[in-house]
Amino acid sequence: MSRRREALTPTQTAEIALLSGVAGVLIVVHFFVPESLRSQFLFTYGEPTVVSAWTAAFLHDSVSHLASSVTWYAIVMGSAYALTTTWERRRPFWFAVVGCLVLAPLVTKLVDYWLLRLQWNLVADATTARGFSGVVSAFGGLLYVSLARTVTARYGYAAGVATTGTIVLGALSALAITSAVLSPSVAVVLCTIAAFAIGIWIVRNRPKIPTWRAWAWSQRDGLLPIVVGCVVVVVLFSQLFQVQLDETGRFVSVIAHGTGFATGMIVTVLVLIAEYVGQRSTEKPGNRLVT
Repeated sequence: MSRRREALTPTQTAEIALLSGVAGVLIVVHFFVPESLRSQFLFTYGEPTVVSAWTAAFLHDSVSHLASSVTWYAIVMGSAYALTTTWERRRPFWFAVVGCLVLAPLVTKLVDYWLLRLQWNLVADATTARGFSGVVSAFGGLLYVSLARTVTARYGYAAGVATTGTIVLGALSALAITSAVLSPSVAVVLCTIAAFAIGIWIVRNRPKIPTWRAWAWSQRDGLLPIVVGCVVVVVLFSQLFQVQLDETGRFVSVIAHGTGFATGMIVTVLVLIAEYVGQRSTEKPGNRLVT
């Protein structure tokens, strides 16, 4: 018998509306703000400013560019939100979301400017940059850390390490196949290692597989968002680091994507550490109220 899905609470409805509002802002800016006004908020490498570094993240040069950003934002944030609904304390998730929105545009543009303009001199002064992909990359980093936190809290440290390691191996294997960042020989090596490791694991644990299968089925409601999140991170990672030209004839910003992903990871880890330290301090005997 299938269980009926619980209705959304008013809080969850408001949270989903708030997250959807970010995509709504991107759409409204693209279709309803005049191009003459939008062009004033582009990030220009010859005249970089903190304001333009942030505002340029919400601008897109075509409908396809906008659609890509909105689609990936919905997929990544939907996965992250579904995952964190099981957390006892959900403040870290929201602090991390705000941190990524505020910091990712600035950090990605800063690193881009420092490398492309100051170090390598690959862009002219008139070159401009725009797009939300750096922020989406940061949310990918948030999702990756959230997966590690969720699996570790629910199934233990070993499961957390295995999950994050599997994601890394899967992402590198997918990247080696889909992008020129890694050579095909690397893809062959990584896939061989993965297949060999899985084969050894199956042989060594074959008697336990029926028991584990029954356990996984009993835990399917909790495992589903974890599995979906892992798949999303692997596919996202394979798309973020493409070096060939896209359909518009431009290079995907690998540097900005990598910087964004790292920024999202760092922000989320720092938020989780701060939450843990704060929780521990309130649990100290000397800080408890005696009635």
